[in-house]
Amino acid sequence: MKKFSTVFLFHLREGLLARATMIMSIILFVLVVGMFGVQKYFAGTEKSSKDKDKIVLINNSKNYSVDLASLNKTIKSAKIEQSDASKEKDLKNQVEDGSKDGLLILSEKNNVPSIQYTYKKFSNNELLSVVNMTLQQNYLNKTALDLKLSPESATKLLQKVEVNENVLKNPMATFGIAYFFGFLLYMFLLIYGNSIATGIVAEKSSRVMEVLLPKVSPVVTLYGRVIAVFFVACAQLIVLGIGFLFANLLGWVNTNAISFFGMKIDLEALDTTTIIAFVVYFLLGYLLYGLLYAAIGSVVSRTEELQMVLMPITILVVAAFFISINALVNPTGTFVQISSYIPFFAPLVAFSRFVSGEMSFIEISASILILLVSIMILTRVASRIYVNGVMYYSEKVKWKDVARLLKRQ
Repeated sequence: MKKFSTVFLFHLREGLLARATMIMSIILFVLVVGMFGVQKYFAGTEKSSKDKDKIVLINNSKNYSVDLASLNKTIKSAKIEQSDASKEKDLKNQVEDGSKDGLLILSEKNNVPSIQYTYKKFSNNELLSVVNMTLQQNYLNKTALDLKLSPESATKLLQKVEVNENVLKNPMATFGIAYFFGFLLYMFLLIYGNSIATGIVAEKSSRVMEVLLPKVSPVVTLYGRVIAVFFVACAQLIVLGIGFLFANLLGWVNTNAISFFGMKIDLEALDTTTIIAFVVYFLLGYLLYGLLYAAIGSVVSRTEELQMVLMPITILVVAAFFISINALVNPTGTFVQISSYIPFFAPLVAFSRFVSGEMSFIEISASILILLVSIMILTRVASRIYVNGVMYYSEKVKWKDVARLLKRQ
C-alpha cells in the first residue's frame, strides 16, 4: 500500500502542477463563465436589438377581413402592414431579396378562407398561428350567421374533446441530461486516456521505467498512474463546477433555460439515482479504458506513433458514444440492448438506457457485473503487456507485437 501511495502521489502531483493542467483549468473556467455571460447578453438584447419580421398582408377576400391593429398587438415577433393585389409581384421580389420577411395573401374558395404564406427561408410560426385562428373564428361566425345559429350553438359544435395525458416517464425530460453526461464521459475517455498513454511513452523514452519496475509491482505502477490521472481529470471537472457557480452568483445562469448543443437540460429531472448511476458507469468506464490506454501506450517507444496505435481504442470510444445517442432515441432496439452488455460500450449505452427508463434493476446489475469482471480480466492482461511493453523498444509497433508481449512470461 505504501508503494502504491508513493506512485499515486507522485503522478498526482506531477499532473496537477503541470503547466498544461493549469492552462487548461484557466481556459475551462473562462470558457464556462464566458459561455453563460454571452447567453445572458444575447438573452437580454435579442428582443430589443432584433427588428420584428416585416410582413405584408394582401386581402383578396370579399367576406373576410382582419384587424391589423389587433394582430400587431397580439403578435410580438412580427409587424404587419397592408398592401393591395397590384403589388403582389413586386412584394414577392422584396421577399426574395430579403427586404421583406414574408407575404400573406388572404383569399377564399367556396366561401372558405385560405392563406398563402410566402417566405424565403424561415417561417414565422407565431404569425401563421394567430392569423389562422383569427380567420377560423371569422369563418365560424359567418357560417353560424348563414345557418342562423346562435354563437353559443356554433361554439358547442366545435367543442374539443378533453384529453388528459399522464406520462409515467417523459423521455424528453432526461434526454438533455443523458446527452450531456454521455458527452462528458466520451470526452473524458478520449482526452485523459490519451494523457495516460502519452505519460507512459514519455517515461519509457527517458528509461525511468527500467529503474522503477524492479522495485514496484507492475500492477501498482499501472493503477497508480491510471487513478492519479483520474483525480487530475476530476480536478478539471471541479473547475467547471466552480465556473458554473461563479456565473450563477453573477446572475448569468437561467436554470430554466440551460441547454447543451441545443438540447435543454431539465435540472428538475436530475435525481439522486441518476447521479449515482452516472458515477458508477463513469468510474467503471474510465478504469476499463484507462487500463487499455496504459497497456497499449507501454508498447510504443515514440510519441509520433502513439495515435496510430491507439486508433482502435479511439474507434471503440467513438462507436460507444454514437450507439448511446441511438439508445436515447430507440432504447429498446436489439443492437442497443446487446451493446448494454458489451464492456467497451456498456458505460455509455447502459447509462443512456437507464436514464431513458428502459433498464430494470436486474439488467443494470448484470451490466455492472460484466464490467467488473472485464476490468479484473483486463487488469491481468494489461499488467502483463505493461511490464513487458515498457522494456520493449521498436521503431514501429504492430498489433502482433502486442500479442507477442501478452504471451511472454
